[in-house]
Amino acid sequence: MAEPATLTLPPECTLRTAQALQADLLAALDGAPGLLLDCAAVEKVDVTFVQLVVAAAKSAGARGATLDLTNPPDAVAAAFRRAGFTPHAPFAADSASAL
Repeated sequence: MAEPATLTLPPECTLRTAQALQADLLAALDGAPGLLLDCAAVEKVDVTFVQLVVAAAKSAGARGATLDLTNPPDAVAAAFRRAGFTPHAPFAADSASAL
């Protein structure tokens, strides 16, 4: 089985960069068996990024591909928790943060 592709994310993953990030995600997923999003450089993140990742993971799963995060800094994990999701595949609703 082929290895997943890796996409290195920019320092800013917010509403301001969402359109470009979406295009990068779609291009990286095209024909790949999976995608790892390397979050090591991410410094600024908002709920738009979380929505984009969750939607991309769902889309990838429907095609039989995978999507996950690697090297998520605290800011990324916190954004996922604030949105009610776990910061790793399958990005399920986090029941602990719903309390």
